[in-house]
Amino acid sequence: MRPRTQRRLIFGLLATAGALLMAEAAVSVLGRRALLAWEAPVPVTHTGAPYLPGNPYLLWEMVPGERQEMGVQVNVNALGFRGPETSVQKRPGQRRIILLGDSTVYGHGVADEQVFAQRLNRELGDDIEVLNLGTPGYSTAQSINLMEMRGWALAPDLVVIANLWSDNNFDSFVDKTLISTRINSDASWTPALSAGLQRSALYRWLDWHIRLAPRADEVKTVGWMLGRTPTGGYRRVSVNDYAVNLQSLVNKARSIGSDVAFLAFANAVDLGAETEGAIAWPLYREVMEAVAQKNGAPMVEVKPIYEASGLDRNELFLDEMHPTAAGHGLIAEALHNALQPWVVGSGFELTPDPTPLPVWDDPFARGEGPPVGEVNTARVTLSGSITGAPDGVPIQIDLIDLSDERSNSNNPMVGSARFDHVDTFEMPAPSSGTFAVRVYLDREADGPSSDDPVYLFDNPPIRATGESLRGLQLNLKDSTMNWVTPAPTNSRPQ
Repeated sequence: MRPRTQRRLIFGLLATAGALLMAEAAVSVLGRRALLAWEAPVPVTHTGAPYLPGNPYLLWEMVPGERQEMGVQVNVNALGFRGPETSVQKRPGQRRIILLGDSTVYGHGVADEQVFAQRLNRELGDDIEVLNLGTPGYSTAQSINLMEMRGWALAPDLVVIANLWSDNNFDSFVDKTLISTRINSDASWTPALSAGLQRSALYRWLDWHIRLAPRADEVKTVGWMLGRTPTGGYRRVSVNDYAVNLQSLVNKARSIGSDVAFLAFANAVDLGAETEGAIAWPLYREVMEAVAQKNGAPMVEVKPIYEASGLDRNELFLDEMHPTAAGHGLIAEALHNALQPWVVGSGFELTPDPTPLPVWDDPFARGEGPPVGEVNTARVTLSGSITGAPDGVPIQIDLIDLSDERSNSNNPMVGSARFDHVDTFEMPAPSSGTFAVRVYLDREADGPSSDDPVYLFDNPPIRATGESLRGLQLNLKDSTMNWVTPAPTNSRPQ
């Protein structure tokens, strides 16, 4: 290289470096608001109506303060968790338990001292502190980010994972399509380079404005318990993503020397409450149990505990799923008993199952629409039209197994799809057996429930042939079913 060219190159590099240093200094002073937003500290204390402001990393989060919710006292401490004030650092000799989950862990509808987390805290004594990181509506995807941002810094000795309801719930969004990480998880940078970038104020400022600020606008303030959100045809966390998320939490906990346990809640339907809808959550309990067994971790199941209590379900639940004070008391007692091996210091001593986790098939998700820009790739589909449905009312279509030998008579689903509005539809269908079509008018956009109008089309049943079936016409006004354009391979569907 010629000396003159070399001098120009060096000058250019020095000028670039100088410009970057000046930009770094300027952003550090003038861009503090964006840098603070990128850090996402716990929101400032707010006392008043319950609300959950949007956060691009968590979708929403709790605001510290004291307030009344459903007539009971609620305290969210300065760290953003429900419960009494605490410090990030543990006292010498103290052990710490963190509880993860959604509104059931949070304690929707019951006073602070009645929530099972605080009951367990009292029962375990001063040497063990129980922290309730349960947040209304939180899925495993949100809990993973919550732990990365704030939870692991609390140095838990035991993490109790109770996420279930929000993961398996159907909604208008899928968590992983909205939730952000501190650095783009799709990036191919090495961890060392990622860590270096995150120390740069200029990088953090650019990352906020280019990647996160637009996403933050998508995450609207959520009015918890003040109204319903639109419902769509998607599990918030797909069943196999749920398994991956649970295992991710286990791996992280074990990597810092923390033990793990699981807690599987029950709801009123589990205890015999009538429902018109097909039961969608047992599959997620099955996944939780499989992950627990794989890792040699205990799993506390609430359903048999409630059944053995002798209490009526109206004494155990405030609504379809949130426990009463009595229900919380039973959960606290069960956890206290199950955790005794860990409490006395011997550990759970359960043998892990080395068998790899299976890939689960979710019949409720087969009818979920394909991502934007992609086509429906189902090999066998059912398509047709619906008339007589009121405008603006979401519709769910379930395919119900009518075969003599059903693989699961308590959950006879072989396909399901939800639509904001239906004129024509196409959805995955079974390739064998016979099935009926059930249509719900989901007036409250909260999923099928006993007060939703439901139409069953089972006479005659539909016989699957291994080929797609087209031309099914469902008339909700007179509850009739016709085939207007029969599939070529099935001229008379029976």
